[in-house]
Amino acid sequence: MCCNGVLFQSVVLQPADPVKELKALGFRLKTKREQTSFAQPCAAFRGSSCAVYDKRPQRCRLFNCRQLLKLESAEITEETALGKIEEARKRSDCVKELLLKAGSTNLKRPLATRYELVMAQPVESLTDPLAEIRQKLTDAMAGLEEFLRKEFRIEPAKNAKSRE
Repeated sequence: MCCNGVLFQSVVLQPADPVKELKALGFRLKTKREQTSFAQPCAAFRGSSCAVYDKRPQRCRLFNCRQLLKLESAEITEETALGKIEEARKRSDCVKELLLKAGSTNLKRPLATRYELVMAQPVESLTDPLAEIRQKLTDAMAGLEEFLRKEFRIEPAKNAKSRE
């Protein structure tokens, strides 16, 4: 989920990251205020793995979600962590389904960006079909974000990959 646009909208590169090499690998890099980053979902994410694993950016190498940290410290079992991952996938799939119903079809955008664009669309009236979808989407997105905050995200200072 750290690569598919559910947990993060973008990843900021570190000074040691080889910008030219990453561009050649297909990363869509942008520079803003002297920070180079790439949007999520990651261009190197294929199915459920990284197509450039050995050459991935430093933040990707260093990132560990809350579930992995708990598993490594023996606070939880692998079964528990897998259950949390499954729950997060179900919640994100629900949001993705509602986004499609609301007309958001650009799967190259992070989930939060797609949500923001749908919510910015004008609704003609309370009887507009989009109004009902947006209410369900708002509830589903709030539930997903709270779940991710509680179960997966960690404080930016403790974490090598940050959300913009």
